[in-house]
Amino acid sequence: MLTTSLDLDKDGVQKGYIDVPVSLDLSAWSNQRVPIYSFKNAQGPSLLLLGGAHGDEFEAPVVLSNLANGGIDAANIHGQVIIVPALNLPAVMNGSRLSPLDGGNMNRAFPGNPRGSATERIADFVSRELISRADVVLDLHSGGRSLRFLPSTIVPMQTTETATGEIRALAAAFDAPLTVILREPQVETMIDTEVELQGKRILATELGGSGTLSQETLLVTRKGIDGVMRHMGLVAGPDNCDTTQCSKTVLVDGFHHYVYADDAGIFEPLAGLGDRVREGDAVGRLHLVDRAETAPVAVKARTTGFLFCTAGQGLVRRGDCISVIGHPVD
Repeated sequence: MLTTSLDLDKDGVQKGYIDVPVSLDLSAWSNQRVPIYSFKNAQGPSLLLLGGAHGDEFEAPVVLSNLANGGIDAANIHGQVIIVPALNLPAVMNGSRLSPLDGGNMNRAFPGNPRGSATERIADFVSRELISRADVVLDLHSGGRSLRFLPSTIVPMQTTETATGEIRALAAAFDAPLTVILREPQVETMIDTEVELQGKRILATELGGSGTLSQETLLVTRKGIDGVMRHMGLVAGPDNCDTTQCSKTVLVDGFHHYVYADDAGIFEPLAGLGDRVREGDAVGRLHLVDRAETAPVAVKARTTGFLFCTAGQGLVRRGDCISVIGHPVD
């Protein structure tokens, strides 16, 4: 099993590593050292901040690195903040969605396996040692290379309306431009399920994409974390807003919200992030540039609502997701 030199029950500021022993072709006794930080002051709520589950999503590693290195005054904390800026460190250092060590997708590896691959063992450590200590998990994602999002908080639908409502309140405190209430199609192996099974609350994000970051998305991320900490009472100050006065909220609860490429080609967007579209509208065109006999093909919305996610790159392949449309929620 993985270990850390940090005493996570100890007050004060601690900086260290999660040690991940792996045996590689070029390094028989390698140790992948995943940075971890703890800020604890007396009794109070506990927040777990995770970034870098996918290695081509860069907002969270930057913001959490800044937060861990001078962005938090432990004396002003009433409780505990645990920060892991680059959870899937091998993927982050490789700039890839999946781990180059084992091909593992960190957010499809939960609850993990202490005897499994490197990715599964990291997930097991998070489940046993970190989620178990947290009241709230803030799992920070963006679209990676293949997708681009209107900066959004993601509220995973819970088994009770009360639990979903508590996460919507966290989303309101984060105050991103959009809140997405989402029923995940692959939730069994995601961190969302493990957090819910342990009786905790999780808020996720999708903060940008295309394998880049911007000042705008970094600011949304940092302000959002500050808002969640105020909402939880970890630091003094008011909530950003309440659930009735915040950003737009949309629902995604089935495959009809997603638009997929039927062929390989270059995607030309015809609708922008945040635009309202109707079922049957052309949200883009797919240019099959290798076929002289084939004109560009219209890519049509399968439902009516707000377009909040689109292809992050020009070149798409058959089966790629190229748009997601959410139904407005009052």
